[in-house]
Amino acid sequence: MVHKGAMEIAVHSIRSFTRYFSDTYTLTIHTDPSIDEEDSRLLLAAANGMEAKIVTSKERGEQVKQLLSGYPKTKALVSHGTFFTKLEVPMFEKAPYFFFDSDIIWLRHVPNLKPSTSPNAFSTESWTWYNGILNDQLWIKAKTPRRVNSGFHYLGQSFPYKKMEEMLAKNMFQPSEMAGDQEIFAYLYNDMEYYHPEDLKRSRVGSTYQLNDEKCAAFHFPGKMWARHMDQIEELPKGNKKPALEIRYEPSVPLTTAELVRMKVQARMGNSKLLAKPLNFVRKLLRAYR
Repeated sequence: MVHKGAMEIAVHSIRSFTRYFSDTYTLTIHTDPSIDEEDSRLLLAAANGMEAKIVTSKERGEQVKQLLSGYPKTKALVSHGTFFTKLEVPMFEKAPYFFFDSDIIWLRHVPNLKPSTSPNAFSTESWTWYNGILNDQLWIKAKTPRRVNSGFHYLGQSFPYKKMEEMLAKNMFQPSEMAGDQEIFAYLYNDMEYYHPEDLKRSRVGSTYQLNDEKCAAFHFPGKMWARHMDQIEELPKGNKKPALEIRYEPSVPLTTAELVRMKVQARMGNSKLLAKPLNFVRKLLRAYR
């Protein structure tokens, strides 16, 4: 899903994917309303001859509107836009498919992006950030996996409209500035595995990486963390292609009450000007010794 603010990294993301997957995949680029015709031209040019197409927000929206005609609560949530726009993709696309965010740089080919023991797979975080959750025990009873990140994911199941509508009818989710799509994907596609976090990797705030030395297959740079790596990213196509990597999978782990309590306490601390700095310092220490 590409928006105007991601154009600088999105063209590199597409080029890197094309470099390693042009013979094994076709590429569908989903855009939001901020993307214009010139942006679309640049995105397709970055595919460099790979079979690729653009799906605009208008094209996707018309189909999604019809699909959601019998699901008013889901329709209302998706209309919020922002992170919830990503939910339109599994409504529009037919499973199975693999998805990656536009701020991801590919460093190697992966022959096994499709999980072997579960229908779905997602990347994972070091923390659970499910800030839209209400009625905690319903999420736990559903065996919702913890620490899901939707930056990389493989869906082998069709979008569960009824499950989504029932979740909202039970008042299990509250959209807000801090809430996102992660917890919704975790709930809807709870039959999943995790991609190993060292194989499909996520950058950390304040960290700088040497991309040529990395052993992972791809790097996710959310929150414009790609900016400090742009010089390296621009040089990657000039180097030799790296050998393929058969990535590892991990079993998903269900949420617990204790983890949700900790998440909510940390969220409150993070919103406190007094406590935010010491909390971030502790997180940094934990990551260093993990």
